[in-house]
Amino acid sequence: MTEQVELIVEILAKKGREAELREAVLELAGETHAESPGPVRFDLGEDPADARKFSGHEIWASQADLDRHAELVHTRRFLERVRQLVEDPEQVLRVTRWAPMEPPAAAPAGFRHQYAHVRGTQLHYVRGGSNDPVVLLHGFPDTWYAWREVMTRLALDYTVIAVDLRGLGDSARPGEGYDVPSSAADIAELVNQLGFDSVFLAGQDWGGSIAFAYAAEHPTAVRKLAVLEAMPAGPWTESGGGRSAWFADFHAIPDLPELLVEGRESEYLGWFYEAFSATAGVPTPAATDEYVRTYRQPGAMTAAFELYRQAEREIAHNSRFASTPLDVPVLAIGGDQVFGSAVAENLTSGAASAVESLVLEDCGHFLTEERPDEIAAALRQFFR
Repeated sequence: MTEQVELIVEILAKKGREAELREAVLELAGETHAESPGPVRFDLGEDPADARKFSGHEIWASQADLDRHAELVHTRRFLERVRQLVEDPEQVLRVTRWAPMEPPAAAPAGFRHQYAHVRGTQLHYVRGGSNDPVVLLHGFPDTWYAWREVMTRLALDYTVIAVDLRGLGDSARPGEGYDVPSSAADIAELVNQLGFDSVFLAGQDWGGSIAFAYAAEHPTAVRKLAVLEAMPAGPWTESGGGRSAWFADFHAIPDLPELLVEGRESEYLGWFYEAFSATAGVPTPAATDEYVRTYRQPGAMTAAFELYRQAEREIAHNSRFASTPLDVPVLAIGGDQVFGSAVAENLTSGAASAVESLVLEDCGHFLTEERPDEIAAALRQFFR
């Protein structure tokens, strides 16, 4: 599909020549709209506070259409005519290529988008509810939005904070620190800034690994821990072990994944949404649009790939605590079509001393979207 070209054009008239320039601009608009094919959009405006300023918003179906428009007789005639009417004849038009910002998905009712400066970067999170705090962490290829349906149910009993991890979602991309220990430290600082001494903590996929790393280093700051579709111990405490999925090795290659995926984020991520869901239509098209919106932002895919490239840092971090099992109560949840009981088995092999297991039947990797009612009920029961 050919990419559209969107422009913002500004013109500044010489003092006293405003009326002439206005007439020339209107004439150009009429002739441009009569072109075949014409622009997708060609809107004109004038500054109500300054009669000398005119602007245009143009959308062309392709660069080729814009180039053709620039060579037409009426376009060239306009440029010659207004050269004598503008403030700077050497720069008749100030043209800026522009793309509309895609706003983040709306927060659920009763929640708000918020930001915090943490350890040299900015984290985005969505907060709502009241009472004791629950912190929710997402994985790849998701954002906070994966928790949206669970959040509203948890907010009946808790203050709920769903966080976008460093470099992902609408959090900033500082260019470094895209590893499990750094993200765990981010969450610890965020919790401290929010004024909480301890929290209930839940993480899915990479969020589960980060939640475990946080609990391992700050056990008194975590009341209870829920790990969803993640293997925070085991393969990540043995260098080179256990990462059998092809994409884990692919993502760990420096630079190559970015080279191949750039501009194809929707298609690439779409493969994961289809391959690892056992529920038709989940994630929903609206959800995948929201995820792709964030992952195609500059640096976002690199932030995700770096989690795989920096696995050795997670190994080193977890190994520091491997000799003493985590004494925090843990709920391990898996979908039977992906990790299933392996989530609990991974944690009971010396990583944690009190682990409850829940396996959801006919469920894939995206637990919070495939089974939001069951996940919310399980977490509410467990966090009591």
